[in-house]
Amino acid sequence: MKSLATVAVAAATLATLAASQEAVAAPAGPVGAVVTCGTPGAPGLLLTRACVEVTGNQVRFYGVAATANSGWQPQQVGFTVSGTVVGGAPIAPINPTVLVQAGTTSVGSIVTTAPCGSTVTGNFSVNQWGWPPSAATVSAVVSC
Repeated sequence: MKSLATVAVAAATLATLAASQEAVAAPAGPVGAVVTCGTPGAPGLLLTRACVEVTGNQVRFYGVAATANSGWQPQQVGFTVSGTVVGGAPIAPINPTVLVQAGTTSVGSIVTTAPCGSTVTGNFSVNQWGWPPSAATVSAVVSC
């Protein structure tokens, strides 16, 4: 009888520990920003990639430019960053000119809010006179 009671207590203790571990392991919801970057745009003097960062219902559109050759010399380059909430009004684009060093450079920042469950689309392109176009697009869902 005593050993049956001991087994029952041990089983109850293990069940409690397992339940406690599941409660600790369960996610508490989205934590921090979720960044989604699209595929690179057409190869050119710079490789471009459009990105969207979603935190709750706050959305940030930006681009990433990467130098395409090892002999790159730092220079000022014009870009266009734009975004839309699908089904909503377009967001005014920005046209920053940024000093692009060798490597990767983050460009622009448009911040807006979007309803939970909506889809947002970001666009990023080189806007430099005399350069071939290199445009990139990305879409993401605002999951909140």
